[in-house]
Amino acid sequence: MALNVNRAVADPFYRYKMPKLSAKVEGKGNGIKTVITNMFDIAKALERPPMYPTKYFGCELGAQTNFDAKNERYIVNGEHDANKLQDILDGFIKKFVLCKSCENPETQLFVRKSCIKSKCKACGCSFDIDLKHKLSTYIMKNPPKIDVDFSKAEEKNGKKTSGADAATVNDISHNNSDKGSSNDDDDDDWEPEPVEPNGMLSAGMGKLVLDKDLEKSEEQRLDMLHNFFVKAKDEGRISDAKGQNGLRDEAERLELKQKASLLLANVLFDEKVVADKQISAHRNLLLRFVMNDKKAQRYLLGGIEQVIHKHNDELLSKSAHIIKSLYDSDICEEEVLLAWGEKPSSKYVAKSFAKKIIENAMPVLTWLKEAEEETEDESDDEIAFGGEVKESEFLRQQREQAAKEEQQKAASAAKVSNGAAAPADDDEDLDIDDI
Repeated sequence: MALNVNRAVADPFYRYKMPKLSAKVEGKGNGIKTVITNMFDIAKALERPPMYPTKYFGCELGAQTNFDAKNERYIVNGEHDANKLQDILDGFIKKFVLCKSCENPETQLFVRKSCIKSKCKACGCSFDIDLKHKLSTYIMKNPPKIDVDFSKAEEKNGKKTSGADAATVNDISHNNSDKGSSNDDDDDDWEPEPVEPNGMLSAGMGKLVLDKDLEKSEEQRLDMLHNFFVKAKDEGRISDAKGQNGLRDEAERLELKQKASLLLANVLFDEKVVADKQISAHRNLLLRFVMNDKKAQRYLLGGIEQVIHKHNDELLSKSAHIIKSLYDSDICEEEVLLAWGEKPSSKYVAKSFAKKIIENAMPVLTWLKEAEEETEDESDDEIAFGGEVKESEFLRQQREQAAKEEQQKAASAAKVSNGAAAPADDDEDLDIDDI
């Protein structure tokens, strides 16, 4: 009997099906255990390693689990009813299979930088998996090493799987064989059985599909990502959240998220970067790549150097404005900017030109280095780029001078209107600086 993967959907024509869970109780006394006889088929329908739902049962029931991948035996210690296990499986599907946006089960798990991400192949939504659940710890230690397209990749008679059906892989290490058996103390990840000479999995799981892009050199992947960014800009996909997430996801897929900020600078900015306030206009997109990542911010500054070099005549003299805009938009942290300004680098442009950029940006760097914490009223002040003086002092001088001129004009107007010299006691109102 087949069930809807998402049992909250009552539609009998719902196309995502899975077998009804079948359980068999074995043993007696302290050795009693429940064997989930069709766990392999359930995992195939969910496109998850069989140990994930098995471990989930153990977490929810407080029971030990073990498995024998070769003989397809997935065991939960203790006596457990099949209907109860089916209800618990619904919780696994909701937490680790269904898309948070469209509730479609066509999702793929992958581990990135101490977090578990899930990406929907149907709607493109990418979201994080809750790390508080005990199963998340197991997944972190045992990430899916290979992605198997159970439903689409298999074609009979040795026909080649089309590129449209290829699924991405997050770890191309795939030379380990099955370990035979495991228990809760075994951190070995589940892997499919060896591939037979005709290219098909012996258990009929489907053809393994690897992401060949990750086998390319970094230079080739950077070129691919740059072209992807250019196309997204031309198609207007960089201004909305969904499009921006797509750019970030592609950078993560190619394992270039940090260096992507350098490419973005070259794609987003031109000679009008200051006049059109392009940095603040693309703030949200840039933050998706550089927020809380100092190395990514440094790559962004490298991209800024290249943009200034490309439009030398228009932008070199405006280097300070560009750096200040990065700081004001909270895109680059003060520490990163100061470190950048301490030592010119030849990594992105000629060292002599990098030195010129830093020299032109020196008023900003000096202000960042010397300025103490300003009061809330002074926080909106900008830098007097024409000199070494902080603008807060510059504006104060201007205000004082304007006030004096206003007093002098008022005094002159009063004398003219009265037609006579001001009384002697008016001297008490004179500003001491006017004497």
